[in-house]
Amino acid sequence: MRRKSLLAAAIAIAGVLAVGVPVAGAAASTAATGSGATKVTCTYKNYNQTPTQLSGFTFSYISCPKPFGPGVQSATYRATVTKTGAATEKGTYKNWFDAGTVYGTYSLRGQYTSATAATFKGTFTIRGGTGAYQGAKATGLLTCSTTNAGATSTCTSVQYTYTGS
Repeated sequence: MRRKSLLAAAIAIAGVLAVGVPVAGAAASTAATGSGATKVTCTYKNYNQTPTQLSGFTFSYISCPKPFGPGVQSATYRATVTKTGAATEKGTYKNWFDAGTVYGTYSLRGQYTSATAATFKGTFTIRGGTGAYQGAKATGLLTCSTTNAGATSTCTSVQYTYTGS
């Protein structure tokens, strides 16, 4: 079984997380939550540069609503896959947007349902940023899937909280 490597990453400013390029059919939305925090949903199209390895590097295109817009991401990962198809992945990421960057960590858990298909869920943390996102801090949820053993994956992230300078 080829090793999966889902790139899950995050982005923030006014509340957003990210992981990849504009994914066809995936809508990015922004809505107010009951607590007054902004909910931001971004999508990612991830390209694993080392898909048959348990650690490596991914590149992603990010699609987010304003004020973030499109961006790109690079990430490193370390994964485990058991004989039963259970998998975990942890890594670091950095997202580039027109107004600055955000960086942080992510963690995913999932299950392969065949030799090539899997779905993963997890969390991400934005630990900082540059430019308009200097001092960014946030956490959020991440969902990813692959149909080709992790050579590519599609992810959606939702972030509810954001603090920055």
